[in-house]
Amino acid sequence: MKKWVALAVTAGIMALIFLLSAQPGEQSSALSEQVAQQMHSSGAADMLVPAWFSANAYANVRKWAHIYIYLLLGASMAVTVRCWLPLRRWYRQAGLAALLCLAWAAGDEVHQYFVPGRAMLASDVAVDALGFVPGIALVFLVLWLRRRFSGRRR
Repeated sequence: MKKWVALAVTAGIMALIFLLSAQPGEQSSALSEQVAQQMHSSGAADMLVPAWFSANAYANVRKWAHIYIYLLLGASMAVTVRCWLPLRRWYRQAGLAALLCLAWAAGDEVHQYFVPGRAMLASDVAVDALGFVPGIALVFLVLWLRRRFSGRRR
């Protein structure tokens, strides 16, 4: 049962990424601008987006949105792979999760090539990796800590 829930959550995050990428350039830019304004007026930008990342608040919101959503995808993908392939070694599970996230990020950029006003950027795949790699690592760190302090070995 839990493997189906993990798969559904991962598929939901992937669908959200696809839907956000399907927005035409003008609509996506307007949404980013609106979010940037709300973040700055609420003070959330100071907590979620480091000032050193870029002087351009609009660019910050767009890039950090990539990082945060791919962090969720990476963590979810790691849990999903772990549930579906429990007998594999952890590093194989982590590697497969990373490959699947990388394939989704690259496919997302190809998808954006066909959306009016959007572009296919390899740099966005690199930014996505800044999200999914720590997400995957976090899942396996938590699992390792849980095993270590519960006395279980696997």
